[in-house]
Amino acid sequence: MDIRIPQSDPQKVRALKERFSLDLLSATILERRGLEKAEDAVYYLETDTIYQHSPFECEDVYTAVDRISQAIEEGERILIFGDRDVDGVTGAAILFRGLRKLGAKDVTVRLPEGDEPYGLTADTVAEIFSHEYSLVITVDNGISAVEEIRELERNGVDVVVLDHHIPGDELPGAVALFDPRIGGSGYPFSSLAGCAVAAKMIWALEFSRTPLYGSECIVLHAEPRNGSVRINAVRLENLIEIDRITEEVPEEAGFSAAKDRLMDFLAVNLPIMVLDADTEKKMLRRAFGNGVDISLVDIRQKLEALMPRARNHSLFDLAMLSRAAKYRDGDKEIETLVSLFRSISIYSYPSLSKDYDSLMQLAAIGTVADLMPMKDENRIIVKRGLRLLSENPLPCLRSLIGRQNLYGKRINTRDISFYVAPVLNAAGRMGHPMDAFSLLISEDPAEAEGLTENLIALNRQRQMNEENAIAAVRDKARESYDKLDGRFVIVSDESIPRGLTGAIASKLSKEYSVPSLVLADVGDRVSGSMRCSDRYDAKAFLSSFASFFDDYGGHQCAAGFSMPSERKDSLLSAMEAVIMAMDGAAAAAPEGTDADAVIPPEYMTTGIWRLSSMLEPYGQENAELRLYIKDAVISDIIPSKQDQKFMRFSLRFGTYAWPAVWWAPHDRESFRKGMHVNAVFTPDINFWKGTEKEQLLIVEMEEAADE
Repeated sequence: MDIRIPQSDPQKVRALKERFSLDLLSATILERRGLEKAEDAVYYLETDTIYQHSPFECEDVYTAVDRISQAIEEGERILIFGDRDVDGVTGAAILFRGLRKLGAKDVTVRLPEGDEPYGLTADTVAEIFSHEYSLVITVDNGISAVEEIRELERNGVDVVVLDHHIPGDELPGAVALFDPRIGGSGYPFSSLAGCAVAAKMIWALEFSRTPLYGSECIVLHAEPRNGSVRINAVRLENLIEIDRITEEVPEEAGFSAAKDRLMDFLAVNLPIMVLDADTEKKMLRRAFGNGVDISLVDIRQKLEALMPRARNHSLFDLAMLSRAAKYRDGDKEIETLVSLFRSISIYSYPSLSKDYDSLMQLAAIGTVADLMPMKDENRIIVKRGLRLLSENPLPCLRSLIGRQNLYGKRINTRDISFYVAPVLNAAGRMGHPMDAFSLLISEDPAEAEGLTENLIALNRQRQMNEENAIAAVRDKARESYDKLDGRFVIVSDESIPRGLTGAIASKLSKEYSVPSLVLADVGDRVSGSMRCSDRYDAKAFLSSFASFFDDYGGHQCAAGFSMPSERKDSLLSAMEAVIMAMDGAAAAAPEGTDADAVIPPEYMTTGIWRLSSMLEPYGQENAELRLYIKDAVISDIIPSKQDQKFMRFSLRFGTYAWPAVWWAPHDRESFRKGMHVNAVFTPDINFWKGTEKEQLLIVEMEEAADE
């Protein structure tokens, strides 16, 4: 086997190990996976809501909050316009649930039905006028609907765009745009799913109903130094840091530039939050003298009510116990105090914490289904959502989880990708996305059970249609692959249903290990879907042919377009010319097997599964943990049936023999009991009849060479 293991920087590994109290293997793998900044470790080690970015970091969110709040208060007719895929449907459900909870009475949801194209069109604009909506909120679409939104705004219909697709050269003239991919939006993470943007919008609206909205304060801590007092102060607005100061003030009386800078920072008529006001006042008197009286607000009582374990602990004690301070490079005490103040503020309002958690379940499903990168706050959104799905799923999801044999299991991203998302996605692909939406907003268990049965039946039909469509185009796919010199696959066939272009493109891309484009003819229109691995950029590729499209959009791994049929032949010719001019080496799949580390026998313990749990959730840009072991011994082989596509056996390495499963093994008959082998595996959990057991999921295996 050709095993590729990334190099590591021993100095960076050591720094991670010491700062976060990690074992050597965990620190090494995190460093090899690109963890360089300390603040990024929070996304591997935490799940708390307070570590997500605030939606108010996007300036347009303030305008969106005001306009949506006005519509709710005045009883306006609101339309939520989503998309037919899982991201769009979960996003629409999140908005609908959230707006109804906030008091909106007249809210309608509209998703593209049948063969309708993606996004706002002239027909949907006319429909909006006919139903007299005064506010349209798009979710998972809208950023490219420049002309449609211009027409709506011109006729008195306001639009708030909640999207995550890459914008074109011209932004729509909506009332507000919340799309993290807009350059200069202010939002610090560009790869949120559309459903996560919707959840953030609901959180912002809930936040605006609390006294926290529009509030400013200063969080302060003073501590003694040799002959001076060190003062740290952080200014917050809507719980977002907007400024900070650190000064050491000599204790002797008299003029000090540090004193002047501090007084300028503090003398802004804002409440100053501290822990243990009497202690802080003593420090401030030592710094400024007895003649200066600074009013302080003590958060001790609120802190202990929320976190009883903080009772009788000083800020220094709490800083030693807190993980929050480890993620920032500032003084531990002030970083801990700011984190505690944010926690107190958010957890004082269930609408910002406990109630918001229910939306995380839907956001997690949509984020995984839409192949968003598992990095930054997407990790917290998905981790938190999956944990809640496992422990206390929404009533509307319980029937689906039960039918897919996931009850009692720690649900992971693989479960969402294989057992949950396809069922929800089937509704849109079969032209009935409102069926999935109806399930996601249902509060009646009996209704949810019936809707689940319907979706499962639709998914079976979708699978049959997909298999038939792939069979019908398989020869064309091979011809295209050969014609394009193994760089790309392009398939166009009148038999392809419009709703299955994405699924077929995904299967062909995986089968041939190159980007794939599938086109479907719908009347006098053509719809296309492109899928590729994260080594390519689907949206960037399509942007080269923007002049052919009436509409296109997407992200790195998935994109799509629509256009008149008469442009198809010209488009295909142009694409073929560009593809054949591409560097052939760039399109070739790399040879060999990737692994995170080679481990010795003494490392082969259940700690491997704890490491895997820390690295979860897995997905785009965060592949499953792979470990390489040498000279393991096959201690037992379970006989398999002739039609089984997997091999079950036990592999002894270290102290124990571990259950192992290898899907689609090559040369199965050549492996025998007692053989010494080298293997690359993923730590996996086998869930069977309510019991979880560690097992090795074999990626590649070969007989070990004699030393």
